[in-house]
Amino acid sequence: MRWGSLILTLFLLSITGVIGYVTVLRVRQSRNLVLHTYEVRGRLKDLRADIGESHANFDLYQLSRNPNEPAELGRHILEQQRILKELQQLTDDNATQQRHLSEMQALLEQDFTQLRSCVADAGCLANSGDHPDSLTEIVARRRTMSAMLREMEATEDSLLSVRLQNWDRLFIRMVATSAGCFALALILLVYNLRLLLDEIERRRRQEIVEKRNAESYRMLSARILELQDAERRKIARELHDSVGQYLAAVKINMDQLQRREGSLTPALPQVSESLDLVDRAISEIRTISHLLHPPLLDELGLHAATRWYAEGFAQRSGIRVDMKLTEISKRLPREIELALFRVLQESLTNVHRHAKATHVEIQVDCTDDDVTLTIQDDGNGISGGVLESYRAGGAGGIGLAGMRERLAELGGTLEVESDPTGTRICATVPTRECDPGDPPAEEITVTPSRA
Repeated sequence: MRWGSLILTLFLLSITGVIGYVTVLRVRQSRNLVLHTYEVRGRLKDLRADIGESHANFDLYQLSRNPNEPAELGRHILEQQRILKELQQLTDDNATQQRHLSEMQALLEQDFTQLRSCVADAGCLANSGDHPDSLTEIVARRRTMSAMLREMEATEDSLLSVRLQNWDRLFIRMVATSAGCFALALILLVYNLRLLLDEIERRRRQEIVEKRNAESYRMLSARILELQDAERRKIARELHDSVGQYLAAVKINMDQLQRREGSLTPALPQVSESLDLVDRAISEIRTISHLLHPPLLDELGLHAATRWYAEGFAQRSGIRVDMKLTEISKRLPREIELALFRVLQESLTNVHRHAKATHVEIQVDCTDDDVTLTIQDDGNGISGGVLESYRAGGAGGIGLAGMRERLAELGGTLEVESDPTGTRICATVPTRECDPGDPPAEEITVTPSRA
């Protein structure tokens, strides 16, 4: 709709622009024609006035015989010729006026000739025998020229009226075109504004829905992680309290059986082997139980659980672990300790499974504003696709997504940097309860034992 409205707007504005441009050109032409008509009328009035002055000077000369009057009469004759020439140039596109001007030029030449003759011979006014009908011819010629001038002025007045009407019509068209263009632009502006407001409202509703979905997803993720931790704790407790106890009972019974048989007959090797297997099973159950939920995390806090897990990781994986743990004078909140421990667990699991590393550094820093856990290895790094997906906000792998959601629930962040020389994971959680102690950071190196 918006694209169609925009195209229609451009099309209509183009049309109105062309119409307006053409109208303005015609208005300018009409204005020039009106001005041209006024100029022609002015020249005709000048010609009428000059002809009248020349006749008045001629009459005055005949009465007064003033020697200056012939010179003034000659000046008027030259002025009439100049005006007549200008009129011929101004009306070169009007055949009727050109014809009238040609007739007027012939009459003026006759008038010039007769006036000069009369100036040379004063008897032309007395209707003497030498100049019969001279006065009558002059008077008749005056009337003819006056009638021709009135006719030419009437023609120009008619042209002026038509041109003024045309100018008014074009001016009205230009105003109407401008008003129509403005009204059209205003209507389209209001329409596009409405579409824009509708789009903004639609996006606002969509953002609200997406925000609600994101909040629901985050709440669901947090609830799943919480249930997962509770389930791990439950399984760990069940393994330790039930399966572990059953295996301990089996071991006690087999110890008693071995001692009883040993007192009567030599003990069977299968009994000793079974006792060894039971011991291994009890150890594995205890290890799995602690990995699911280490009791040290609840009892002694993050530092003790980190040392215990890193030592076990080094023994299981054969990877050397260096730890630098800042001493903390008091315990962190339980949810922060659990989130950071799960990040440590998942990170080291990924190192063992995918990184092919030989060395891992673990560092815990605590300031007045936050606590930071950093894990860095010298492995082959995370694949580019997974890393780009994670940085773009995607899952980037279940482990990374789980770590990010755990920290986001607490207002923390997870930064991942990786290249072919290794990976660095930095988990930061804000907390006002983090009070770093006076002792320096504890540095521990765990080297895996060689069997």
